[in-house]
Amino acid sequence: MGKDVLYEAMKVAAKQRKIKASPQHDLYKKDEPYFYCAFYDFDFFHSYEKTGLATIILDIAVKYCRFDELRWGIIQPGNDLKFTDKVRANSIAACKTSFPRKKVRFKYDGSENGLSQLCGDILDYLEKFYRDFFESIDRDYGTLEEYYIANKEENPLLAGLVYIERGQFQNAEKCFRLPNMSCKNSCTSIRPVTKEQLARVSVSCEQLYRRSDYERLLDYTIAMQHGVKWTEETAAYGLLPEERHGK
Repeated sequence: MGKDVLYEAMKVAAKQRKIKASPQHDLYKKDEPYFYCAFYDFDFFHSYEKTGLATIILDIAVKYCRFDELRWGIIQPGNDLKFTDKVRANSIAACKTSFPRKKVRFKYDGSENGLSQLCGDILDYLEKFYRDFFESIDRDYGTLEEYYIANKEENPLLAGLVYIERGQFQNAEKCFRLPNMSCKNSCTSIRPVTKEQLARVSVSCEQLYRRSDYERLLDYTIAMQHGVKWTEETAAYGLLPEERHGK
């Protein structure tokens, strides 16, 4: 079985369940307030011809839809982005809880009918995984927000966004300073052009200034604590010293 054959069969099986599938690897579905996405692939190191089993690699994730808009509104204020399902499934909107990669074995006899059944079994597995996950959330945490906060060491971005929604900016700042904070390497190159922009970044007009999404999120929490208006310029170039220290 080639990968392309699996992808085509999965698109058919997913469509029957109102789940979207990319040409390769990705399954995703929006069900407000949640967005579900999963990466799947066939593990060729385990031969189904000998075992009658296909080993499928699964990377499973879930997130709140509204966190995409919240994060984007902070790092790119005034820059409207239409959040289609495809955009939400992409890394540009990486506000998601990702679970450890799984290798799951399913029955598969190598036939065309068997391939259709394989895709159905994969989708059944994913649906059960999400159902069990939310049952555990209800039982142990009450809400997904509380789950994010309880696991902030593992994914401080999500906990920080919860705190921002609640107006608890000092707690959000603490989350964003944790070692596992993501998006530290996601940078945008910009060229300072005005005196005020130069004052913010302290570089010459001949240099490019690189500012990460992480820096923008962190500065936002500081700005909110000191009553500083968050604009396209403050996001792009950072806070002035007096703004950063509330003077």
